[in-house]
Amino acid sequence: MLIRKLFIVAFLFSASSSLAMAQGLDINLGDKSASFRYNAFVGGSTFGRTELNFGVLYNEDKNRYADIGLLVVDTAGSKAPGLEVGIGPKVMFIWEDERDAKGMAIALGGRLNFKPQKMKRLRLGLEGYFAPSITSFQDIDNAYLLEGRIGYEILPTATAYVGYRRIQASFNKGQGTHAIDQGAFLGIQLFF
Repeated sequence: MLIRKLFIVAFLFSASSSLAMAQGLDINLGDKSASFRYNAFVGGSTFGRTELNFGVLYNEDKNRYADIGLLVVDTAGSKAPGLEVGIGPKVMFIWEDERDAKGMAIALGGRLNFKPQKMKRLRLGLEGYFAPSITSFQDIDNAYLLEGRIGYEILPTATAYVGYRRIQASFNKGQGTHAIDQGAFLGIQLFF
């Protein structure tokens, strides 16, 4: 119930913020999972633009994952044209059904997006976050998320992609390390 309230507050903040410049919706479906993510660019500065994002994932194993993150995003510079880098924190909420384990973790990480200059519509992306035991709570000892994508810009406001994701958590009290979700997926990103 707390997670639902947190996402509603984050959505209302980003949707009603007078600073919100652009928004995006990311939907991807795997063989056994569905993931939805909302991104709002909430400001810019000399250090790049600031992006607020939150998402949810559910799979057939009845594992659930949700997160809220903040990224500072900018181009890598003139020596790496087409490379965009984002870095920041993410709060991860994880429920593992089989062992009835759950918890929260504060992770650090980022995202790399690359648009090759000779293939303007091609999109390559990599995202990674890690939360050590010092910032993991309840049943979680540590957690990480890794995701890679290859996409094609169908329209200036829509990209279709394929990717692979792995979300893994180590649980305390002898419950071991388990994949919350892993596998390939198809998705679309919409910008408005």
